[in-house]
Amino acid sequence: MTLVCEGVGKAFLTVRSGGNDLVELGAACNGAKETTKVSVTDPGMLELRTSSVDAPLLYAYQLAAPR
Repeated sequence: MTLVCEGVGKAFLTVRSGGNDLVELGAACNGAKETTKVSVTDPGMLELRTSSVDAPLLYAYQLAAPR
């Protein structure tokens, strides 16, 4: 998973599955990419929660299947 934001402040992303936090990721809003690996072992809903400090202008995330 990769998280990028532009503007000011910092953006945060939490990935949850089965009611449990799998990973928390934060990116400074200067265009730098923050990347982490997420392993989902159980079937079910995958929840993404986003938040920010000083409301960035734009943030994006990408979730891709492993190769």
